[in-house]
Amino acid sequence: MGQLQVTRVAIDGVEDLRHILGGRHVNCVPLGCGVPRGTILHASIGEVALRAGQLSADVRFQAGVEGDRISFSMKLDSDGGLFSFRSGKQVMPGDVYRLVRGDVNDCRLSGPLSFALISLSIELLARHGGDEALRGEVGFWEQRTWFRAPEATRMAVVRSVRRTLAYMFDPDGPMTGQALRQLQSELVEPFLWCILSNERRPDGRQASAATIVRNVENWVDGQSPETIQIADLCRALRLSRRTLHRAFAETLGVGPAAYLTRKRLTAVRAELRRSDPLAINVTDTATKYGFWELGRFARDYRRMFGERPSETLNKGMRLSARPPPATIAAWS
Repeated sequence: MGQLQVTRVAIDGVEDLRHILGGRHVNCVPLGCGVPRGTILHASIGEVALRAGQLSADVRFQAGVEGDRISFSMKLDSDGGLFSFRSGKQVMPGDVYRLVRGDVNDCRLSGPLSFALISLSIELLARHGGDEALRGEVGFWEQRTWFRAPEATRMAVVRSVRRTLAYMFDPDGPMTGQALRQLQSELVEPFLWCILSNERRPDGRQASAATIVRNVENWVDGQSPETIQIADLCRALRLSRRTLHRAFAETLGVGPAAYLTRKRLTAVRAELRRSDPLAINVTDTATKYGFWELGRFARDYRRMFGERPSETLNKGMRLSARPPPATIAAWS
């Protein structure tokens, strides 16, 4: 999957806006007196390309979309105005707009803006798409131009994307392997949740929430926890994302993503407890199980288990060095 690659570009004029819009056919018309300024991050996260950042401008812009990938853009704040000529509406934080070859990104920006735009292949989108991809609805992604989820969902999604971007603006260091795959998933999933929450298709008759969660737990127990994504659950168990989220919310009070994170934390703990601290370290073990933000991993681990990961590793060594307890006869 390669490694995380991040570069930054300063915006210091109308001409620099091409770094945001991309492509050769870009038309920008300044509508105010101020010079557009900001910072844009370009990143390659496995199979996903990302452009994100903050800028302040008052411009009318049009940009033709090129390339074979499908892109989704999201506004992340409510400070500035962003009017879309495609939807004829003011863009709200958490709204998702789809862009494919031949589309025109056609907007008026007034004021400060934070945004994120991801680009990926149709094939990767289908793999992440769960049962929607299973039903062969790849065309759905190309037909719809924009999506608006309920406000609570949009706000939760914006927080999730902001947290991921904050890490990427200041990463701990090189990232590869399973940690990179998890980061890719955590970047794509919020966009998909907003998109699919926009849908009003009935799910039809469904099993009870308790049955669904039990089926998920049974399936997860047979897999390697570091490799499981939400799309895997949906595809394997033929569930829609909406049904999956509702079942977990009703029965466990957490979403399926939080549940999978707890499973991975538990797997890390089990490995630390049985390992020699001279042979492994906490960082390598955490990234093996897909934890890419190590500070957050350490906080979540301590909150869940009441001790630091390093304490578990050292304690496990001491426990394994103890002699086994004496056998007590059944009749004594």
